[in-house]
Amino acid sequence: MSLTLRGVGVRATDLDAWRARRLLWRLALDLRGRGWTTEARTAEFPPMLRVRAPGMPSIGETVTAVRHVDGWWFRTSGGRNIAHATDTASAAGTLDELLRPWLDAASP
Repeated sequence: MSLTLRGVGVRATDLDAWRARRLLWRLALDLRGRGWTTEARTAEFPPMLRVRAPGMPSIGETVTAVRHVDGWWFRTSGGRNIAHATDTASAAGTLDELLRPWLDAASP
């Protein structure tokens, strides 16, 4: 399926990738505010956000933004939908809850 946007042909997957990058960028801002480091992998499809513990890069998670019939959701690398993409605070909180035990266990 192609759409025309101001005279430029744009595929639906291009629009999905653009939207996913935008949502992941918003999530990254929230996660950085909680002390996590983030790395966007936007050249890949689907775009991904790598979330890591500062000083312990082996502890982290990869998040994607996926479209469902009821809107966009953030999804972990394990396939778990963690929050609606309009609620970055909830998604950041859930990721913090998932990763914090690993970080606490690895800390001396």
